[in-house]
Amino acid sequence: MITDKIEKTIEKYNMLSSGDTVAVGVSGGADSMLLLDYLVKNRERYGITVVAANVEHGIRGESSKRDSEFVKAYCTKNGVEFKGLSINATKEAAEAKMGVEEYSRKRRYEFFASLSADKIATAHSLSDSAETVLLRLARGSSIRGLCSIPPVRDNIIRPLIECTADEIRAYCRDNGIGFVVDETNSDNAYSRNFVRNEIIPRLKELNPAAETAIARLISSSKEVDEMLEAEAEKLTFPLEIKALKNAYTAVAKRAIQNYAESFKISLDEKHLNETYSLIFKRGKIQLKGDVFAVSDGECLTVKRLEDASGGADFCLSFKTVSASEFLNNYELLKKQFAFYCDCDKIVGNISVRSRAEGDRITIAKRGVTKSMKKLMNELKIPEDKRPLIPVICDNNGIIGVYGYAVSQRVIPDDETKNYYLLKISLEDNN
Repeated sequence: MITDKIEKTIEKYNMLSSGDTVAVGVSGGADSMLLLDYLVKNRERYGITVVAANVEHGIRGESSKRDSEFVKAYCTKNGVEFKGLSINATKEAAEAKMGVEEYSRKRRYEFFASLSADKIATAHSLSDSAETVLLRLARGSSIRGLCSIPPVRDNIIRPLIECTADEIRAYCRDNGIGFVVDETNSDNAYSRNFVRNEIIPRLKELNPAAETAIARLISSSKEVDEMLEAEAEKLTFPLEIKALKNAYTAVAKRAIQNYAESFKISLDEKHLNETYSLIFKRGKIQLKGDVFAVSDGECLTVKRLEDASGGADFCLSFKTVSASEFLNNYELLKKQFAFYCDCDKIVGNISVRSRAEGDRITIAKRGVTKSMKKLMNELKIPEDKRPLIPVICDNNGIIGVYGYAVSQRVIPDDETKNYYLLKISLEDNN
């Protein structure tokens, strides 16, 4: 039975905890109504509070409003708090210079996040995952793309991710769970609808269990992706050319992708292959604007350059010491290493770069989060010097501004067992 599948999925991925407030994204369609109905009927068992979150996109006129009223009526009948948002997705997307689907998704997740729930439950199914894989294959996909829709991402959970659309609709019909049908689902002008209405049925002519077969591909891809990630994390930033050459190509490319992402740059296939080619030669590749991948024959770095012919690079030296060694040699070590933090609070790898747009840091002991621009204004750092100030990051974001600030997240305390010490010098790249 489908409810057994949902239960096993929730258990396997540890989706719910007693005391959670769960905001369920509900459109009124079969998938979301089944999800809402399941969580409502099992809320006491899981010890959760359920809130229904509905976004009326303003695309389908009165029919869209009727769908919202349908969801609201279910909530009234079943004692569920209803939270609704109405937008004009078409107009607002044009103003934001975004596609309607992309903009609508953005607004939905912003709305869900605004509810301050412990978990956000969305009704993505195995069929949605299969459609996503086929879309990505058609557009060009990496192993990461074949992993499709994750069952859990941050506080977003997807309890129906192992159920097919056919199973969901059959259960709704057999158990009297009402739902509405979005008339735009039949419009094949939308890429996903074309895959759902035309491609999947043709694949089922070859194999009636085509969606389950694609699910096996997704599962295998996740296993390979986890292996690649684990091996790539062994290559520290900046990336040593020798280590990249000794690694399997896929591992080296994943490490390069991760390094670029620490600068908030997502590499497409072209730029990834061009950057990978730098491990066999000296040179530089422009990634985005004034950001370049640069190889000096020893290390592969990502840096900001004023132009394609020059700029500055950061040279790092570091040391890890025990708390007792640090405290007994505090003055000497502080003089040698201008930055230090709790080593065990660092997540993943350390990287050093120049500031980037959108950078923010929660400053230790002050308990305030500031943009890098505001912090540098307060510190009265001249504009021409700001690109030369090293920003220290781990895999979860910024942990310090060299010579000026350390993040609250990695500040040493009475429980600190190991200190990470860092010295950075500026090397001219010309």
